[in-house]
Amino acid sequence: MSSGNWELVSRKKDKNNDKSNKLTKTEKKKFIENAPKVEDFLPLSQVKTLYDNLDGNKENKKPAKVQGKEHKTKENEEKKKQHQKQQQHVEKKKSEPKEKPPKTIKDALNAIDPQELDELLITAQVRFPEAPLLWLKELNAFLNIKISINKEDAIFSGKPKDYPLNLVPKEISSILERAVEMTGQQTIQIFYENTLTAMATDMVKGIPVIGHKIFLQLLAHLNPEMTAANIPKLINIRNSYENRKNVGLSLLWAWSQAGKKNFAVGLKIWYEIMSPMLETKGYTSYVVQILNDLVFGHENVHDLSLDLYLNIIMDTYSQKYQNIQSALVEQLSAAIDRLRSMLFRNKDICYTKLFEMLMGKVSQKSDLNYRNELLNVLTDCLVTEPLCFTIWSSIYTKNLYQSSLLLSYIDLNLPNLKTKFKAKHFKETLGIIQNNNEKWKKAKDESLALTCKKISQILLRKMTSSSRSFPWKSASLLLLLLISAIVAYDTQKHESFEASQVGKFLKTSGILKHVEKAWATLKFYWSAGHKAVKDSSPEYYKAIVDFCTPYVKLAGDICLVVRNISIRWYNNIVVYVKRNVPIIIDTVEHYAPGILEQIKFRSFQGLEFMKVFFITIGEKVIEHSTASIHWLEKNVFVGQLSPDNLRNYVIWAFDTTHSYVSQTYDWMYEKIQTLSKVP
Repeated sequence: MSSGNWELVSRKKDKNNDKSNKLTKTEKKKFIENAPKVEDFLPLSQVKTLYDNLDGNKENKKPAKVQGKEHKTKENEEKKKQHQKQQQHVEKKKSEPKEKPPKTIKDALNAIDPQELDELLITAQVRFPEAPLLWLKELNAFLNIKISINKEDAIFSGKPKDYPLNLVPKEISSILERAVEMTGQQTIQIFYENTLTAMATDMVKGIPVIGHKIFLQLLAHLNPEMTAANIPKLINIRNSYENRKNVGLSLLWAWSQAGKKNFAVGLKIWYEIMSPMLETKGYTSYVVQILNDLVFGHENVHDLSLDLYLNIIMDTYSQKYQNIQSALVEQLSAAIDRLRSMLFRNKDICYTKLFEMLMGKVSQKSDLNYRNELLNVLTDCLVTEPLCFTIWSSIYTKNLYQSSLLLSYIDLNLPNLKTKFKAKHFKETLGIIQNNNEKWKKAKDESLALTCKKISQILLRKMTSSSRSFPWKSASLLLLLLISAIVAYDTQKHESFEASQVGKFLKTSGILKHVEKAWATLKFYWSAGHKAVKDSSPEYYKAIVDFCTPYVKLAGDICLVVRNISIRWYNNIVVYVKRNVPIIIDTVEHYAPGILEQIKFRSFQGLEFMKVFFITIGEKVIEHSTASIHWLEKNVFVGQLSPDNLRNYVIWAFDTTHSYVSQTYDWMYEKIQTLSKVP
C-alpha cells in the first residue's frame, strides 16, 4: 500500500494461510515432545504442589458424577414407591364397596353434615364479605349437589303441604335461615328470581332441582311478600317455559308456596300469574287445585280485597275460560263461593255502596254465570246489611231489569233466605215495588215493572203466610217407636206374644195368620241364604262371624239396657196414670156426663172399621201378589231363569269367587314369603 501498487486479495490465499496455521497429529506430537516442561523452569516443591492440586480436582469431579448418579437413582426409587402407593390406593378403592347414593330426599338430607354446610357459609362470607348473594348461591349449589334425586313428582302430589321443607333437619334449616336473615331484602328478591330461572334451566338439562325447590320454599315461607314484588319478571319466566309442562308445573308449585303463609299474596299471585294458564289443558287441573287449597286452607280471612274478588269472578265466569271440564268448573265454583263468604267478613267494605255498584254491573250482555254470581253477592249484601233494602228502594226505578232478576232469584231461594232476611225491611221494599205507579215511556220498562210487581206480590204472600207443613216424617217415626214400645211391653208383661193383648187382637181380627205366613216366608229365605253362604264360603263366613260377634253382643247389651229403662219409665207412667185417672174421670163426668162412654163407643167403631179395612187391603194385596208370582213363574222364571238354574248360578258364582280369592291369597302369600327372605 505504501508503494502505491494494487494488491490482489483472494480466498485462496486465505485458505492457504489457514491451512498453514493448522497442525497435523504428527506435528502436535513433536510439539509436545519438544515443548519445555514445568520441571525445567520451576522448583521441585512447586511442581509437586501443582500436581497435587490437579489430582484433587480430578477426585472432586469424580464424586460429583457419582453423587449425580446416586441422586437420580434415589429419585427413580421414590417415583417407583409413589407409583406403587397409587396402585395400592386404586386397588383399595376398587376392593372397597361403593357408597350407595340416597334413594329419597329424606335420606339425602340426613346424609348432609351440618358442620360442612356451616363451614361453607363461613368460607363464602370470608371470600366475598360484600356479596351476600354469592353466599346464598353457594348454599343453594351445595344443596342441589347433595340432593341428587330426579325421580320426584314435579308438584309432589299426595305429599304434605310443607313437603319437602318439612324433611330438612333443624340444624340445616337454621343455617339456611340465618344466611337469609343476614341478606338484604333486595338481594333476597334477586336470589329468588335467579333461583327460579336456575331451576327451570337445570330441569331442561335434566339436572336434579330438589335443592332449588327447598330454597324457594324456604324463601316463600320466610318472606311471602317478597315473592310478589316483581310480578312482570315472574310472568316473563312463565312465558319462557310454558311450553315445557314439567318445568311449568314446577314453577306453579314454587309460586304457590307463598299462599301457604299469606292468603292475600297467594291470591294475588294466583290471579296475576296462574289464572291465565286455566285455558291451557296441561295446567288447568293444577291451577284449580292451587286455588282450592288456598281458599280452603285459610279459615280466618278478614282482609280479602274487593277489587281482586271482582276481577277474579269477572275473568273466571267470562267466555275466556269456556273450555274447562265440567268437574273442574264445579271445583272452581266452590272456590268462588268460599271467596264470596270471605268477602263478607271484611268489615272495611261499605255494603250499601257495594250493592249500588253491583246493581249497575248486572246487564243483559254479561255472561249468565257472571250474572248469577253478582246476584249472589247482592243477596248477601241484603242479608248482611239491612240498609241495602233502603238503597234498593231508592234506585229501583233506574234498575228495573236488575230488580226483576234479583226478585226472581230471591223467590227461587226464599226457603233458605226467609230466615236470614230482616222481614220488616224486606216487606217494606216489596210494598214500595208493588205500589209504584210511575208511568213508563218505553213498553219494555213497563213490562219489567209489571214483572217486578207480580213477583213482589208472590213474595209478600209467602212472607206473610204463617202456615207450616205438618212434619209427617217425624210424626211417622215417633208413632212407629210408640207402637213398638207398646208391643214390647205387652209381650213382656204376658210372657209371650200370643198371650199379649196385641197378639189376641191380631188373632181375632185374622191379621195374625198373614203376619205369621210372612214371617215364616222371610225366615225360610233367610235360613236358605244363610246356609248357602255358610256352605259355599266357610272361611269368609267364620271371619265375618268373628268380626261381628262382639258388635252384635254390644248392640244386644245396649238394647237390653234401653228395654229395662223403657220398662221402668212405663211402669212409673202406669202407676201415675192409675193414681190420677180416677180423679180425671170423676172430673170429666162431673162437667160432661156420658162423654167418656161416647168416646169409648166411637173408638170401638173406629177400630172395627180399621179392622175391616186392613183385612180387605190384606186380601187384595195377597190376591194380586199371588197372581203376580204365578205369572212370573210361568212367563219369566223359566228356562235359564228357572229357580233351579238361578240357584246353580249363585252357587257357581260363590265357588268361582272363592277360587279366585284363594288363588290371589296364595299368590300374595308366596310373594311376601319370597320378599321376607331377601336380605
